[in-house]
Amino acid sequence: MTYTRAMNWKRGAAVLILVAFLSAFPYGPLFAWSPVHPGYVRLRSARADVLYPVGSPLEVAYREVDQYIALAESFHGLKCSKRITVIACRNWGDCLRFAPFLGRQRPAGVTIPTGTVIYLTPSIAGILDVGGVLRHELSHATLNQNRTLMSVWRLLRQPWFSEGAAGVIAGMGAPLPGRKLVSLPAAEFVRRARNEALWPSFDAVQQKDWRFSYTAWTFFWDREIELRGREILLRFERACVADPDRCRSSFEYVYGTDLRTAVTAYQDDIRSGRYVPVDQPAQNR
Repeated sequence: MTYTRAMNWKRGAAVLILVAFLSAFPYGPLFAWSPVHPGYVRLRSARADVLYPVGSPLEVAYREVDQYIALAESFHGLKCSKRITVIACRNWGDCLRFAPFLGRQRPAGVTIPTGTVIYLTPSIAGILDVGGVLRHELSHATLNQNRTLMSVWRLLRQPWFSEGAAGVIAGMGAPLPGRKLVSLPAAEFVRRARNEALWPSFDAVQQKDWRFSYTAWTFFWDREIELRGREILLRFERACVADPDRCRSSFEYVYGTDLRTAVTAYQDDIRSGRYVPVDQPAQNR
């Protein structure tokens, strides 16, 4: 290859790389940070930007995102100081271009580790309550903005805490008519919890039935708030976030009992009727 041909090849490769990089903004993984958003409308509030598809009806919950941020801050006792971008994906093709890390997962929503971008997926599709999903993800965003990226990754191994707390916040508001929360209805959960052991949901990172587990975690923390108040939960939360690998020992230190014993008592109370879960958590009553 001659010098001239080699230089032309390098220039061509550099141009292709530049084009691919620039395309990643409006059409790929950098969409959330792009100055333009083809096919999407931007709704700007004081604390967030919501990007939703052109021609789609504007969900009421999008206009309430600032209130939901304040709710998450109040619950966790933390400040969500960075602006948040919420992207309501038009379809799975868009979702996987904007958030390729999803792979084969099909969650209702996902928050990136920095806590600054939330993706709402087509799994919502007029079935799930957008407000509930937003409140859930804003719980994650608030926690993520107040810890290191390493802590964020390590806490993924403790979904019984982070997803449960997010579930409590998600339930702080009645779903729109015809919509439902990600969690199971209370009556359905109680019926299953009387026959199915709850401990496996708390003992494993990977779950066989995520919806059942989400509900078990949510009502577990709802019950703890009823029994002991939110302040002791916040004490545990600070300890767990500071050292996610020691979440279970932190639980025992703060609550005075190990997690398995607490889960057993929780299930016993459901089976006996001493604790009756309801579809709106203690913080909302």
